[in-house]
Amino acid sequence: MEFKHIGESSSRRGEQLSDTESPQRKIGRGKIEIKRIENTTNRQVTFCKRRNGLLKKAYELSVLCDAEVALIVFSSRGRLYEYSNNSVKATIEKYKKACSDSSNTGSVSEANTQYYLQEAAKLRQQIANLQNTNR
Repeated sequence: MEFKHIGESSSRRGEQLSDTESPQRKIGRGKIEIKRIENTTNRQVTFCKRRNGLLKKAYELSVLCDAEVALIVFSSRGRLYEYSNNSVKATIEKYKKACSDSSNTGSVSEANTQYYLQEAAKLRQQIANLQNTNR
């Protein structure tokens, strides 16, 4: 889907161009096929750009949302790149604890189940009351 640039003079401003028309300048980025880049130089350049973008997004997420973030990336040569707004080790330990602490997730799951069972019972009662009122 292509649109004419705002600066172009046309009575069809903002309308979709047909396949035969060519805009002065393309707006936006083209989509790429996600597959391994065969050219080593291009692959390295793409890795650097995307790694930096990923690190930037991790930082932004931690600042904007006050989230604890730890990001670990290994290049194809085994070089380590990491970001953490806390300590990577501390965040990994917290992750391991959260995964292994099944009693915590079990109690949360049980509490959710109890809540929804109570809500379902209330809704059944409301339906019964409405049906009795309409008779």
